[in-house]
Amino acid sequence: MPPVTVLFVDDDRGSLDLLCVAARARHLEPFTATSITTAMAAARSQAFDVALVDLSLGSESGLDAIRRLKEIAPDLEIVAVSGTASLASAIQSFDLAAFAFVQKPVDVDHLFATVNRAVERRRLIWEMQVINAIGEDLRRSLDQRELIDSTLRRLMTVLGVDIGGARLRNPVTGDYEMVMIGPPAVHEVWGPATPLVPRPSDTVVATGKAFVTGDLHALSPADVAARIPVRATLNVPMFAGGELIGVLSIGAAEPNRFSDDDQRLVTTIASHLAVAVQNARLHSYARVGKQQWEATFDAISDLIAVFDGQGRLLRGNLALAAHLGRPVTSLRNATCEEVGLCGPLHPDCGVASAAAAGGCVRAEVTAANGQIFSVTTCPVRDIADGSAVVQIAKNVTQEIQSARRLRQMSEELATANSRLVATVDRLKTTQAQLLQAEKLSAIGQLVAGVAHELNNPLTSVIGYAQLVEDELVRGAPEDQRPSADLAVDVRRIAEESERAARIVRNLLAFARRQTAERAPQDLAELVSRVVALRSYEFRLNGIEVETAFDEALPHVMADGGHLQQALLNLVLNAEQAMRGRTPRRLRFGAQFDRAACAVELTVSDTGHGIAEDTLRRIFDPFFTTRDVGEGTGLGLSICYGIVRDHGGQIRVQSRVGIGTTFSLLLPSRMAAALVRQTVLVAHGDQTERDYLAAIFGGWGHRVQVADSADAARAQLRAGGIDAVFLDRAFLTGDCDAWRAARKADGDRASVVLLTSADETGVIADGAEAAAVLPPPFDLRAVQAALRAVSKECV
Repeated sequence: MPPVTVLFVDDDRGSLDLLCVAARARHLEPFTATSITTAMAAARSQAFDVALVDLSLGSESGLDAIRRLKEIAPDLEIVAVSGTASLASAIQSFDLAAFAFVQKPVDVDHLFATVNRAVERRRLIWEMQVINAIGEDLRRSLDQRELIDSTLRRLMTVLGVDIGGARLRNPVTGDYEMVMIGPPAVHEVWGPATPLVPRPSDTVVATGKAFVTGDLHALSPADVAARIPVRATLNVPMFAGGELIGVLSIGAAEPNRFSDDDQRLVTTIASHLAVAVQNARLHSYARVGKQQWEATFDAISDLIAVFDGQGRLLRGNLALAAHLGRPVTSLRNATCEEVGLCGPLHPDCGVASAAAAGGCVRAEVTAANGQIFSVTTCPVRDIADGSAVVQIAKNVTQEIQSARRLRQMSEELATANSRLVATVDRLKTTQAQLLQAEKLSAIGQLVAGVAHELNNPLTSVIGYAQLVEDELVRGAPEDQRPSADLAVDVRRIAEESERAARIVRNLLAFARRQTAERAPQDLAELVSRVVALRSYEFRLNGIEVETAFDEALPHVMADGGHLQQALLNLVLNAEQAMRGRTPRRLRFGAQFDRAACAVELTVSDTGHGIAEDTLRRIFDPFFTTRDVGEGTGLGLSICYGIVRDHGGQIRVQSRVGIGTTFSLLLPSRMAAALVRQTVLVAHGDQTERDYLAAIFGGWGHRVQVADSADAARAQLRAGGIDAVFLDRAFLTGDCDAWRAARKADGDRASVVLLTSADETGVIADGAEAAAVLPPPFDLRAVQAALRAVSKECV
């Protein structure tokens, strides 16, 4: 910081020498003059902060010296010194804008304390002038970049520095964007994303407090310091309210350049700049919002008119201007009668009615040109521009005129709808019979695209029928579509009905097919058949096939055709999933699962994978993610049904972008270790009963089933039962009957209770449970339960 300069004007050389020594001791820079002439010459040659003028200058008057110094430097602070106690001299010096009057002999400390106050006053006046000048600049602009640039340049000028900068926080991204003014070397040091040396402003961003560096060169390595054009920096935060929005920085080439006074000034200016920047941002937001609102307002195709409380138009959109045939700029101050949405052809003025009622008013208005509008008029409250009512008009001419034609078609459409409903009922019945009769066994072999081809016409028939019925029977006239549109819907209904009829005929023909007998099957051989069936497509599509089967896999008791169909469905799905992907690899694996006494067959692909929300539904009938005609939606449902009919389980694991693996766990026979048992499955639910029976049959056991408690007890009394898998619901009722049945059997059969409750080892209505098997029934759990109640290896 440059030292304070003081001009001593006195004709006493001894006094001048004494004052100069005292001034230097206080880090002031003294200059002397012994006459008015030399004082004027010094004032013209340079600027002084303070002048001490002795009112007695020999033959000259110190008051003249004060007057002439003020003419040259009006902002110079002057301290008058006098050896007399003349009140008149003191008053005259104050009249000439002297800062203070000091009487000789002077107390040096008191004198220089007065000088310091004069310097402070000069500084404060100067700071106020700077702040006012910058404030005036800030009031002239609402451009954020212009505000920062003008403030930095003026601040650099008044402080006599060559480097300035600001970092503003982007309110959207949160990043700090930089503005710098200075030589190119400054941009080289702090311009890059990774600066040559840390930015001093980073400390302000982190702490929210001002940060001053006395000498950056002393804080940097010598090779780096040589490239830094800045030594001293002053960095202050810019707060808008309690939010830090940026940092204001200035720099100087000399070290220790900035004082506490400089920091106070820059902090004050930073506060003003922060407010101005926020105002500029708010103005920008408001301007953009207004432009977007006006664009939206004009883009609406309905007629919109906004009126004041006296029924004068404040604003109309482009659609209204086009309807009236006038430029949009000429609409303001038009009356609601001129607008014509509640004019002479509509005696009840909608604008006045809405304003008086305080609620929306709806009416149908016929304009002078014969067009019919559905007009909604609503009051608007608390609007600063005086808006009172907004009127929205929708042209419903075509809809109204077509209402009669639509009503004339209602009887024919109602009849057609009845026929369509009957067709839909027959289709639903056929669908249910199809799924139940063959348990989804081979639908995929019948026809590709059944699900979509069946559901799409059903959906179209129902949808269009309901749409037409609603419009003709219950719809309001203004909501009805043109008759031409309805005619298109009727044609679509006829086409979709014929399409559905063809599908129904095919499905009914397929439903009469018979199932095949089950026999021991080699899964490796079945896989080979499927691969052979698709070998040409594999070569054509560049699909690599890998197989990994354990040696000496046991056979599974199965319908080979059905299992082959399930595998083929999985392969087709894998091919579909791998389209357009690299590499394309299909892997088959098989191994024996001893805990489940089953063979686990896996089919893995490197396709696109299945999303988690889709995995839960892939086995649902008719669910597909493919386009219409590319899949039936029954392939995986068929696989699920086939595997479950064989007492097996099917699971899927998938990772999006990696691939999918299907695992089929099928019960198998280990002839060497098998101890055949007779198992009674007694369950009220046919699905669960058949599934458990298929499991035990797959393991090679003799299976009996019972669908009621009476049937179960009858078979138990007949004897020969080794294990009973008993539905807990069958134990309620006649306890004596159960005890009699167990007694007749000689308590030979062990009971596995099928229930979620933990009832192991308890007697429930006469039947002692040796084990509990909770649903859902897993192969490993069923095998474990059978082992638990058997004394032999099963």
